[in-house]
Parts: sequence; structure tokens; C-alpha cells
Amino acid sequence: MRAEWLRHRIRDLSVDRTRAVLVVLGVVWGAMSLTVVLSFGNGFSLAMGKAIRATGRHIIVLWGGIASRPHAGLPAGRWIRLEPEDALRIRERVAGVGQVSVEFIAGGVGIARGTHRMNAQVHGVSPCYGDLRYFPPGPGGRFLDERDEAERRRVAFLGTAVKEQLFGDGRAVGETISIWGTPFTIIGVLRPKLALGNYEFVDSEKVLIPAGTFRALTGWRYLSYVVVELTTPEANKRVIDRIFNALGPIHGFHPQDREALGVLDWVAAHRQTRGVIAGTRILLGIVGVLGLLAAVVGVANVVYVLVEERVRETGIQMALGARPSTLFAGVIFDATALTFAGGLLGIAGSAAVLWLFNRLPFEGSARGYIGEPAVSLGVAVVVTILLGIAGALAGYVPARRGATLDPVEALRAE
Repeated sequence: MRAEWLRHRIRDLSVDRTRAVLVVLGVVWGAMSLTVVLSFGNGFSLAMGKAIRATGRHIIVLWGGIASRPHAGLPAGRWIRLEPEDALRIRERVAGVGQVSVEFIAGGVGIARGTHRMNAQVHGVSPCYGDLRYFPPGPGGRFLDERDEAERRRVAFLGTAVKEQLFGDGRAVGETISIWGTPFTIIGVLRPKLALGNYEFVDSEKVLIPAGTFRALTGWRYLSYVVVELTTPEANKRVIDRIFNALGPIHGFHPQDREALGVLDWVAAHRQTRGVIAGTRILLGIVGVLGLLAAVVGVANVVYVLVEERVRETGIQMALGARPSTLFAGVIFDATALTFAGGLLGIAGSAAVLWLFNRLPFEGSARGYIGEPAVSLGVAVVVTILLGIAGALAGYVPARRGATLDPVEALRAE
């Protein structure tokens, strides 16, 4: 009985093939628009999440500023300069702080390898800097460690751009370069990464050496930056307040003087960025759903016309004992079948379009920010559920019309 009913529904839909095909094509377009924008939103979100993680791990960056108000008998306008001891004070005295790295920066330093010469930024950092700023070493290499710092070893970790300029495609780990006329052994090379934010130029153009080695060679006393990890990122503003309270009495500035120290709060910046990404995904989803709704309206119109064209046939069926629920289910089936047929073709078409898109050549880092959108299982499930709901809604009004017809009036219809 069910097989006969199903054959009857398929036969009814195939009577007017042209109209059915046009409706299916409309749903294909709506399903493709929804699937593609959801996939792009998902790919963009994943790419941005990766870029955010490559920037740093729940960190804030501090540097010296200028006191903007008199305090403790000291005048305004004084330079506040951070020292390596300040990093230790922050780690030991401030709640909510994890690892802390010092950072010395010397720009335009001559780097040489035989006849190959270039200028680069040299950073003297703590061993934990690699974790805080996400500096993953490539194969066969490593980042600076505690022994490098304690023994003031002359070892260097290269950014990818520095390595390529000095060594090209050749191996760099284990080789020797000259910095400030002093030989340094390369222990690692940065694995290519794409970060959403940075400071003091991009990471690929940097040369990192132990902070103790940097200080021994240059005699520098004051830091360029202090990089602080937050163990409770949600409390970033409170931790910043605690840092000002801890360093204010030592450097003679008022704890409320926000000009005394520069602060780059990447926790807050990344939180805002994630909000923008979420808003973008919601907007893309709304656009896709609107496209699908436009197609569903077409399905509803066609099903309604089919019901009106079969008024007399429906009257005969009801006169012969057909139940209203059976007629209602039949019309719902017609609408859902048309919607699902177009939807499945739309999902398949979206997969093909995105496959071609992911093979387009993009210059520079554009691909890293866009990501590689694809029809994931989650997107396919969401689109399928929406198609089922849309098909049922498209057939509801026409189905009620067919199921509530008066048999006598229906038999009189021409």
C-alpha cells in the first residue's frame, strides 16, 4: 500500500516536469547559497582562530612610558624604564600571572654568513618566549632553553625570512652566522606561521638569542618589552591593575597613571576579534537562509498550484473514502521531495564549487586568512535539517487547503 502511494505521488510530480524542474533549480540555488556561505564562515572562523593562536597565548605586552602626573615628590614627564628585575617582580608578586619573558630589541643589526649579509632585528628573550609568542621550530631544530640562558650561549633562532635570505633552500640548523661580529650557532628556524597581530615587525624577520647573551654583548640595562602570560584571561583588566600597583612604588609613578606604562592587551584584542568573527558568521548565515527562503516560497507556490489543479481529483478521492490525513501527507511529501531533491543537488554543487575555489592561486598570506572552506559534516547536517523544515513549511498551507476541501464542492469544480 505504501509503495503504491509513493508511486502515485511520484507520478503526480512527474506530470508537470517543467514546473517541477524549475522549482528544484530554485531550491538548488538557495541550498548552494546557504551551504557556501556557511562553509565560508566556518573556514574563515577556523583560519582566524589559528591566526589568533599564532599571535600569542593569553598574553599582554608591557613597555616603559612617561609619568603623566607628579607622585611621591617626583615630577611628571619622567621616563619610566623597565628592567629585567621587573619581570621577576611581576611573576612573583602579581596574582593571575603565569610565565613572564623579558625582551631586548636591537634593530638594524648586521647579520652575516660568509658573503651573505643582511640587516635584521635581534631580540634577546627568555626561554619561555617561544611558548608565549608561539615560535614553533621547524624539523630538526629547537627553541632557546634554560641552559642557553644560564650559560649565555651564543646560539640563535631564526625567523623564516632571515633563514631564506641567508641560506636559501639549504639547511640552517647547526650552521654558524655572525651577529655583531660574534659567531652564533643556529639551533632552530621558525616554522612558517600566519599571525593575526604582531609588534616590532613580523616574526619571520627576527633573530632571537638568549637575553643573557644579548645583555652581555651589548651592556643594555633597560628592557624593550615584558611579555606576560595570564593564567586567567577573563581577569585581564584586574591583572593589569595589579601590575601597575606592583611596579608603581618601585618606579615612583601613581598606580592609576596609565601613561606610565604602555600596555598591549592581546587578550582584549582577541576577544573583540572573535566577536567580529562570530558576527560575520551570523550575518553570512542570515544571508544564506534568506536565499533558501526565497526558493521555498517558489516551492510553496508550485505546490499550491498543483493542489488547485487537482481539486476535482481530490473530490473524487474523498468521495471514494480517502482520509484528509492521507491527502495532507501527500501534499507535504510533494513539497518535501521537491525541496530535498534541490537541496541534495545544491550541497553537491557547493562541494564542487568550494573544491575549485580551494585550488585557486592566492598571493601572499590571503589563503591563510580566508582558510579552505569545505562542506563539512556539520554544515551538511544543518542544511539538511533546514531543508526538511523548509519543505514541510512550504507544503503546510497547500496541504491544509487540499485536506479541508468539501467533496461535493470539489466534484463540481471544473
